[in-house]
Amino acid sequence: MSTISLCMIVRNEEKNIERCLKSAAKLADEIIVVDTGSEDRTKAICKKHKVKLFDFAWEDDFATARNFAVEKASCDWVMWLDADEELQIKDKKAFKKLLQKEKKDLIPVIMIHYYGEYPADKSRAYKNSACRLFRNKSGICFSGKIHERLAGDDLIERISEEEQDYIRILHYGYMDDVIKHKSDRNREMLLKEREEQPENAWVQYHLAVEYYHTKAYAEAYGLVNLAILQFLKEELLPPAIVYKLKYDILLAAEDYETVAQSIEKAIELYPDYVDLYYDKGMAQFALGEYEQAKSTFLHCLILGEDDLRYLIVVGAGSFLALKYIGRCHEMLQEKEQAQEAYRQAELLL
Repeated sequence: MSTISLCMIVRNEEKNIERCLKSAAKLADEIIVVDTGSEDRTKAICKKHKVKLFDFAWEDDFATARNFAVEKASCDWVMWLDADEELQIKDKKAFKKLLQKEKKDLIPVIMIHYYGEYPADKSRAYKNSACRLFRNKSGICFSGKIHERLAGDDLIERISEEEQDYIRILHYGYMDDVIKHKSDRNREMLLKEREEQPENAWVQYHLAVEYYHTKAYAEAYGLVNLAILQFLKEELLPPAIVYKLKYDILLAAEDYETVAQSIEKAIELYPDYVDLYYDKGMAQFALGEYEQAKSTFLHCLILGEDDLRYLIVVGAGSFLALKYIGRCHEMLQEKEQAQEAYRQAELLL
């Protein structure tokens, strides 16, 4: 049966590492932890578990550290996790059988990203699939000093929760207190990387994300537009997640008119991305266009939220859309229809 090496890089993760290691031990045949300079109890906690612990001098480069960890892996497959993640295993035996038969070198895994305040709540989350598992010794490696990526992970195929729900990764790094803690560090590293790669569209995008998290919406909007222009300059279709960020920024800045005027272009490019319709519906609702908004949210229900190639707000194709449909009915003085929409939304929570 196929074996799995878990590879992690950590620094000052005493609050998270225990949860992560306990969850991963149920699946991984080997756990490799690379410490990049912890000054807390991270290493001591790791030593209580069956891990192979290595020290690595931090070089302001996440990809270099991750590739060092991968070099230490000896199993058939490599899985990578961060300390603020937890592995949820629904069917270990079925998953191992899947790997035994797998012909591809990159395997997408369902991810749930919690946001907001603690405790984590399944109704406050994003979900998508990401290539967190790859065949060892296949030449696959990481690139990017920050927000590192695996070569080829942009070629991910569509998977659904029904098709592959043997394991999933729960991610707590979008929670409010974590974002506040990491934002300054991330922004500083990204600004350095932009100096080295001024035309890197992904660097512009990730910078926009950091400014968005700190509510610097004007700066974030300028950067995300630069990212889109850079993708187009390279004759590449800007990824759906870049357009999602653009319209999330505009909604947060309460610029509903701009959303309503321009989002159709993004929808034409990604007509199956439910979040774009959800953003469109929220803008229509804010502008008092309740009939149009109701129609848009109904389309969200038709699309659903099963296409995990995209980063999707949990509820955008289900209970959140129904709640907005209820609010539309209320504004249109349709009380019975509103109550029914709210009832259906509650059933999905």
